[in-house]
Formats: sequence, C-alpha cells, structure tokens
Amino acid sequence: MTDGDVLGPVDLPARAVRPGDDAYEPARRALSVSAVVPEDRPALVVAAHDVADVAAAVRHAGRSGLPVTVRSGGHSTAFAALGDGALALDVGALDDVVVDLGSRTARVGPGVTSLALAEALDGTGLAFPVGHKAGVGFGGFLLAGGNGWNQGAWGSACESVRDAEVVLADGRQVVLDAAADPEAFAVLRGGGPVFPGVVTSFGLRLWPEPAVRRCSVHMRAAGADDLAAVGAWADSLARVVAPEVELTLVLGKADSGLGIVASVTAFGRDDRHADALLAPVTRELPRVTAAVVFSSTTMPGLLRAEPAWPESGCVAQQAWTRAGYAEVLPRLAPWLPSAPSSGSSVLVSSASYRRSAPPAPDTLHRPLGTLTVAAYAVWRPGDADAANLAWPTATLGALTDVTTGHYVGEADLRRAPGQLARCWADGGIDRVRAVRGRLDPTGVFSAPPGLTPDLLPADRPARS
Repeated sequence: MTDGDVLGPVDLPARAVRPGDDAYEPARRALSVSAVVPEDRPALVVAAHDVADVAAAVRHAGRSGLPVTVRSGGHSTAFAALGDGALALDVGALDDVVVDLGSRTARVGPGVTSLALAEALDGTGLAFPVGHKAGVGFGGFLLAGGNGWNQGAWGSACESVRDAEVVLADGRQVVLDAAADPEAFAVLRGGGPVFPGVVTSFGLRLWPEPAVRRCSVHMRAAGADDLAAVGAWADSLARVVAPEVELTLVLGKADSGLGIVASVTAFGRDDRHADALLAPVTRELPRVTAAVVFSSTTMPGLLRAEPAWPESGCVAQQAWTRAGYAEVLPRLAPWLPSAPSSGSSVLVSSASYRRSAPPAPDTLHRPLGTLTVAAYAVWRPGDADAANLAWPTATLGALTDVTTGHYVGEADLRRAPGQLARCWADGGIDRVRAVRGRLDPTGVFSAPPGLTPDLLPADRPARS
C-alpha cells in the first residue's frame, strides 16, 4: 500500500486534511477539548457534513487500512478521537435538532450540544437529561451512557435513547433499536469509544419540563477532620432527599484551606414542589458553612452557569465507589492542595444511584457504585503539563481499595488502560467483544487503550 493509496481523496467528498496542510494542526488539535493534546498524528482528519460523507469516509478507511476514530462534540478529555495513522472523522457538523411535541420525542445529530438541545426544548414543556456542561456533544455523551442532569428521576441519558441511525464498518446505513438488534443497541448505550459504528442521529424520549431550584452551600475546610464532618452531613442528606434532588460536592483548593460547594439542585413539578424538595438541605448545616445561596433557573440556565475554561489544558478521571462521603472526602484531602489551578476540582455525587426506578436492564451502561467521584485538572498550557495530566488519576488513586468501577466517558484510558474492563458490570467486556466481532470483523474502528488483543475476536489481530 502506497501513501497515495492511503491519502487519496478520490472518494472523500467531505473536507479532508492531512499532515503538511495548513489546516492540519488546527484540525488535529480540535479533536479534543483540551489545549494540551498527545502527539498522535492522524493520517487524515475528515469533517463530515452529512450521512453520505460519513459513509464515504468509513468506506475509504476500510479500503485504505486506516483505523477510524470519531469526534462528535469534542468535549472528551480522554483523547479518544486522536490516533497515530488513523482517519479521524469529525461529525460535529451533524447537529440538527428536530422536536416532535405531540409524541414527546426528538431526533438529534451527534454534534448537538447539551446547551443546544436544552435551548431548543426550553419553554416547550419538555426536557432531556442533558450533560452537565454546555459544550458536551451528544455523540460521545450518549454512547458513554450519559451521566446527565436529574438522573434520580430520568435515569442515565442513554436509557432515553429510542433508536439510533448508524453507519457500520462496511459503509452501510442502518437503524439500531431494541427490536432490530438488541445486543448491538445495548452496547451503543454505554460502550463509548468501543462501539463499532458511527452514530449519525439519535431518537430520544423526552420528559416533562421541570421547575429547577438550586441551593448552594459554600464551606471552607481546614483539613481532613472538617472534610469528614462535611461528608457525614452529606451522607445524612443523601439518605433523606428525594430522587429528584441532585447532590454534588465540588472540592477545590482555596486561598486558605479547602473550598467546598454543596450544589443541591431540585427538579420539581412546579416551583412550590421544587422548594419543598430543597427543604432538608438547611435543617442542619455543617459548622464550616460560610454562605447559603438559593436561586431559580432553567435547564439552559444550569448549563450557562457552569464555568468554561477555553484554551486550557484539561483532563479527567472518574471512579465509582460504594463508600460514603465521610470516607471519601478525607482521602482526597492530601491531593487537593496540589491541584493544577483554582479551576481544577473533584466532584463527588450521589445523584446517579438514588433513583425513583431501577436502571434499564438492557443498556451496557449502569451505575457501578453509590457515589461517582471525578477529578478534573484545568491549567494553562505549558505550565507543568506532564504533572497536571497525571493529577486526576493520581488523586483518585487514594480511592483504589474502595473503587468499584469506572465511567467510560471520563476514564483516562491512556494513563490507565486497565480501567476499560471495569467500566461495565461483569460480562460487559464479553458483550463488547461479541458485538465488535460481529459488526466490525475486519477491525475498521480503532480499538481504544485497554481493548487488548485477548479482548478482540480471536480470529483477527488487533489493529493499531
């Protein structure tokens, strides 16, 4: 195979750039939200504008021997869309939103962001468990499972996916749902970067639009003892609040000591119900409380309030645990002073397991613990990049003995590839292996770190 065979643009109607083109380096860096990215150099970066572009790119990759990686919204810090010698397929322009108010459904492209869908639904009486950040793209979010807002009432976002239009490894366009191919549809909802196909649209079930109220409890902790006391308060609160209440503690370093914000968000039937849902929060506050702030907002308002850090290096690591807040928080204390910046944080939330109904039985994704703990490093590029990239994984190392799994959407698989098999319940990796072997027998789609040769179909080798 010659370079011309690999790089020839004959069957690529979409915009494609390659090493040496002026647009190549900006396109390569845009494959991740982080301004600090690995040195991986894709052979092609292809920007698809419609389904035909996607199919043409996948067929070209199959003929040329290029492994395919996919970027949807580009919010991932795991660098899954970057791969040496790969065809990196950017589907961010597939961002149509079509809402059917009568059937309470929507169809969205993979490039649609959380804020775009929330704004499209605002005031319609309908809502969706969008991601917690405005720029989260639906392709990666839903494929990973979707730890979105109001999980206690609505479940993980992938549970509200009704069907998906997919381009397979041979370029065919199919619709996957529970009837057409239940096992592939299960892996589509939780497989993240291991799913062997390119989703070009999702059909979504929508939920009644809630009244959103928030209580923010601001605290300052001097050390591990204060964190243990705050954790005991959070454990008590988590036991009594309703499933429609999302309880998240945000930890970071402060000018003096450690800063903690308990972000408690209620999704009520109306304003009165939302206020009642928040009533338990202030009955007995920790002694380190500095301020309590109540506010009313909307689903788009929640996203607009989240801080953004453009042009910054960023990376994340996540762990599930069945330990309580009181045990988890003191373990994190030694690591918080070395956080890369004031924008870096650790989020500890019980939202995903306190549910009004059990998780859907037919999705690969499901909560693997009673708390989710996620460390986010944010910093100025060029300022101790290597140490900052390592900080989230090192921080969550304090929870190694109580970690019960990982969320594939926020696992730093380059640094800890062994975590991939722990992103799903027992038998999950076997389900992934079977679906990849059936839908992508020649390995067109790139295998992420952790999907080792022994986890690939036995009759074909791993591809780089």
